[in-house]
Amino acid sequence: MELLLLLSLALFADAMVMDEKVKSGVELDTASAICNYDEHYKDHTKYWCRGYFRDSCNIIAFTPNSTNRVALKDTGKQLIITVSCLVKEDTGWYWCGIQRDFARDDMDFTQLIVTDNREDRATGFSPDPSGNRTRSCRTSKAVQKAESSRMSILVICILITGLGIIFIISHLSRGRRSQRNREVTGKSINRNQQASQAPSIPLATI
Repeated sequence: MELLLLLSLALFADAMVMDEKVKSGVELDTASAICNYDEHYKDHTKYWCRGYFRDSCNIIAFTPNSTNRVALKDTGKQLIITVSCLVKEDTGWYWCGIQRDFARDDMDFTQLIVTDNREDRATGFSPDPSGNRTRSCRTSKAVQKAESSRMSILVICILITGLGIIFIISHLSRGRRSQRNREVTGKSINRNQQASQAPSIPLATI
């Protein structure tokens, strides 16, 4: 009986608990969230996903992997999620989860609200007070814009070069056709002249 009770608690208890249900962040800041879980699940894979419904949320990253802006750290008691370079499009519902073999994944959620007004900061996602990451995000965006501009210029140059090559080839082709036409016309004129200059043969009289 006790074994059955412990098993039920393990299956239905909230193994993953988000630190706060509503969080605020500011554009270009770095943010973090903490999900506490039972040490029994320290060796289980954890993940961070986005979506209003838990069963259909889009998984962003699994432990121990991270993405360009989302880093996951599993301490054995907590899953720490760090999001860098926040943008307004990051506003939404998020879940931290634990994969379980013989039960439904244990998950808990939070709502993230990203604003562009630094006076609207609240507890939860804690921005980097040094501002280094903010400058880094701005620099990264500037680099991306510069790379995009260079790529656009490169594409335009390639198109112009291609059109120039096509124009030159077309011009040369027309010149060759014109030369051939002149040669054919000259030959036909010569033949006509030779035919007109040929002596006429008088008809034999009967």
